[in-house]
Amino acid sequence: MSNKVKVCLDAGHVGSKYNQSPVVKTYYESAMVWSLHLKLKAALEARGFEVVTTRKTIDTKMDVYDRGTASKGCDVFLSLHSNACGTESVDYPVVYRAHDNLNNADAIALKIAKKIGELMGTTQAGRTATRKNSSGGEYYGVLRGARAVGTPLYLLIEHSFHTNTAAAKWLSQDGNLEKLAEAEAELLAEHYGVTSGTEGRTAIMGEAQATAGQMALFCRSKNPAPKLTACSLEELAEMFLEEGKAEGVRGDVAFAQSLHETGYFKYGGIVTPEMNNFAGIGALNGNATGQAASFPDPRTGVRAQIQHLKAYASTEALTKACVDPRFSLVSRGSAPYVEWLGAADNPNGKGWAVPGKGYGEKVTALLEQILRTEDPSSPAAGMPEPAWAKLVAGYPQYQKDGLEALAEAGILDSPETWAGRFGRDMTVGEAIGIMGKLLAWIQAAGENPAG
Repeated sequence: MSNKVKVCLDAGHVGSKYNQSPVVKTYYESAMVWSLHLKLKAALEARGFEVVTTRKTIDTKMDVYDRGTASKGCDVFLSLHSNACGTESVDYPVVYRAHDNLNNADAIALKIAKKIGELMGTTQAGRTATRKNSSGGEYYGVLRGARAVGTPLYLLIEHSFHTNTAAAKWLSQDGNLEKLAEAEAELLAEHYGVTSGTEGRTAIMGEAQATAGQMALFCRSKNPAPKLTACSLEELAEMFLEEGKAEGVRGDVAFAQSLHETGYFKYGGIVTPEMNNFAGIGALNGNATGQAASFPDPRTGVRAQIQHLKAYASTEALTKACVDPRFSLVSRGSAPYVEWLGAADNPNGKGWAVPGKGYGEKVTALLEQILRTEDPSSPAAGMPEPAWAKLVAGYPQYQKDGLEALAEAGILDSPETWAGRFGRDMTVGEAIGIMGKLLAWIQAAGENPAG
């Protein structure tokens, strides 16, 4: 038998268009709670809970009392809703709990209600409530059913009022439902002392912790001559951070993944350097060389990888136009952690790599090494860092010193431009131009030695 805390989730109301908001016509309570209960299921399972749901599909009809009795054998029953009334200004979450405060239900119910209010920014604070029928039992059928089968904790959660414009609009945003699911799951985890699940895992969504300098320097320590055809390694590292930030994805995680997929940009497999495909997108087992996704430039390739990671890690909409040719094939939100990118390691059975046993661990190992790499572009105490320094972080010091000296002498008018071109070929015309300016500088210095 499982010793996990077992939760039964109920999406209140059947169908995709039940209980339309009178003030936000695109909002339907039934559609919102169906989406929310799926997100909450994933968030709870990620934390180590066992989760069952009352209905298989949004259109599955089931009596409210029977939905409550479906929680038999569970530790918790949660029925999810949004409230309604005839006054636009009413705006607060309310959690209905056992009328007699069975098992001190009010404590966790109040925490949930207040947290929902904080997240939604409701006008009035979250609160708890009880309601009895004429027989003295629970008024709501779902709660009556849950109590009848001995479920220790049963709650009906009203996520404020969809008769309030601000609340209905907030609940219409998929990203906000994700925030609610994570917060409610975390409160239940704290309540039951559940510590397994997300502990020790690396979230794909979030802010990068590594710098572009660390990323480039670590890569060069493994491969001094990365095969990049249209940009420098430093430029590529910056692209990962920029594109990742735009979508809320950790760019350093994506870069670590690209090192694993390309062998530190040595390639040699299905994907070739000029394809600008840094993560093997579309490179399926058994494909021939060149039989994978190809992108017109490095930034588009990075953007596609970031978007593909977001597809696995989140259900939020993309910020930029989709360039990932396989985005629609991903089961959204099925792998929020790097460790779950291998299907064999993912409790959802989904993943970037199939079967991919140990795939995520290999990526996190590379990420840890990147983070341990000392970034030489970090400015000395009290000394401002040149704008171009991070672009040349992974190159030998004598080359950086040379760039700085030429810039200070005025021989190079735009050190940022030249820093971005480190590692690339120089044309004959550019070389003659620089030598000419250098000759003029030497002659001027000779005519005015005191200067």
